[in-house]
Amino acid sequence: MKPQPGERTHEHRWHKVPLMWFVVGLPAVVVVAGFVTLFLAIRARDVVVRDDFRSEGLAIYPDPARDAAAAALGARATLLFDDGAGRLRVKLALQGGEMPGSLVVILSHATRAELDRMITVRGDRGEYVGGMQPLPAGHWYVEITPPNRAWRLKGDFTGDAKPITLQAAGVS
Repeated sequence: MKPQPGERTHEHRWHKVPLMWFVVGLPAVVVVAGFVTLFLAIRARDVVVRDDFRSEGLAIYPDPARDAAAAALGARATLLFDDGAGRLRVKLALQGGEMPGSLVVILSHATRAELDRMITVRGDRGEYVGGMQPLPAGHWYVEITPPNRAWRLKGDFTGDAKPITLQAAGVS
C-alpha cells in the first residue's frame, strides 16, 4: 500500500537508526578487545621471579639464607662499568672463605624485562672482568653471586652506571 502524502511511514533502514549501532557496536567492540587481549597474552612472555623463596603451607616468604651467608663471609663488592671498552669489572673482598674463580652478575631493569642481563665475570684474587654492552639509563637491580649460588650481594642504582658498592647486611 502506498503512503498518502503527509502520512508518516515506519519503515527505516537499519543502518540509519542510531540505537541499532549502539546495540550491535558495543558487543563488536568487546569482541575486538578480547582478541587484542588474547594476542597480547600469547605474545608476552612471563617474567621469572629471581629471588629465593621458601614455602610454608600455602604462604610464600623470601628466604634470606644467601644474604646471611654473604654477611657471614663479610662480602663486599664494587662494580665498575666501562662502556667505552665494553667491560664490567668487579672487585670482591671477602673477610672469610675463598674467592670463587668466577662470579655471576645479574642486572635487572626495574620495568623492562627484555633489558635484563646475566654476565659471567672471571678472574682471581678478587679482581673479575667480563664483557657487556652499555646499559640504557633507568633504574637497575643488581645481584652478584658465585656460580654455586652459595651467597649473594644485591642492590640497585639509578642513572648512569658509575662505581657501585654492594655489601652484605651487617658488614661494615
